[in-house]
Amino acid sequence: MSQATATPPTQALLQGALSAAEVVAVHTQRAVGADPREGAAARATTMTTTSAKAATHLQQWMFDPNVQHHTLLPKSSFAGPENRNVNLKNSETHHFLQWEKQLFGINLGWTDDASPKTAQRVERWFFTKPGNDESPLRYGDVFAMGYGISPSYVFYTERSVGINLAWSGKPKFEWEILGGNRGAQVQSGDWVAIYNRVVKETLIYFPRELGGQIGWPSSLTLIDQILQRLGDAALDFIKDHWREGLTYLLAL
Repeated sequence: MSQATATPPTQALLQGALSAAEVVAVHTQRAVGADPREGAAARATTMTTTSAKAATHLQQWMFDPNVQHHTLLPKSSFAGPENRNVNLKNSETHHFLQWEKQLFGINLGWTDDASPKTAQRVERWFFTKPGNDESPLRYGDVFAMGYGISPSYVFYTERSVGINLAWSGKPKFEWEILGGNRGAQVQSGDWVAIYNRVVKETLIYFPRELGGQIGWPSSLTLIDQILQRLGDAALDFIKDHWREGLTYLLAL
């Protein structure tokens, strides 16, 4: 009878077989040994798993979850082919990001549900690449991200309330999709990170008192500015390790 081969702790973590705490415990036990090289290797592996875990927290977005495994095709404006529009779902809210009137900040918010009818209604996000390139969107491509309103394009700019974003009538080529090997085609149904090259951070769900509940890993609410903590385990982890996760994604 053949014996089963044990899965390495780091690989087991990435496959979901071990928790991060269990892997750290394994590495800690190894590090107690007399060989300093073994301890160094354990610490390096632990750092890698932390980076990978942080990366998954940044990969909060999925385009067209109800119509998976199709390529994402850009167009020069919202008036282009309608079948190139997509919706945008978030793993934290389980709802779609949409244009929504806000008293403060940019007019972006969340749908009330994620029903197929709602998914179809907010299928208004689109991509524009430099030079009106209409080839499929790939990991690492720079593009402008728009929504079916006027003005259409979302871009980074500082503002006093809410996330530092605003609308532009002209394409702003400052967005990039992370989470896959550079050059590979992005497909609907993939969990991805949406990276802004100007601020050099990824877009995430972020609960705030004023404005739409989106932000960057470095964002602070009014309460955060006083207490410097969110009190939410997942968001606290992002706050502590987002740079490691981003470095991991950018290296793919």
